[in-house]
Amino acid sequence: MINVIIDEFTPCLKDAKTGELVQTEVIRIKRKTFLRKYNRKTGWYINWASLITENEIYALVVEGSVDIQGLVAVAPDKNTNALYITWMCASPDNNKLLSEDVKYFGVGGHLFAIAAQKSLEYGFGGFMYG
Repeated sequence: MINVIIDEFTPCLKDAKTGELVQTEVIRIKRKTFLRKYNRKTGWYINWASLITENEIYALVVEGSVDIQGLVAVAPDKNTNALYITWMCASPDNNKLLSEDVKYFGVGGHLFAIAAQKSLEYGFGGFMYG
């Protein structure tokens, strides 16, 4: 079961204050040490560094920035011919459950789009589960 809140489907991230659409980039994170600050104590629900051993971790950032707006951990599953979504999470600044002043709308939809793209790249036709 995938339990996620999708606030809006947007072509890019949408600035919650101005309504302006901002371009995004996807960055693969390969260093466990980089992920150590993304954990329960900082509002990221789990210790993201613990996921890197068995998953690919992708960060959603605003174009030209390294400020992470969301993270998704995925693993190809050749037995099911699908991509397994281990975890995905909007940053605390974009999480309606943690912040009254959300920074960007559309993070959840973008994290699913990253997973779907990776599924296509692995030859799974967009199939994914979590």
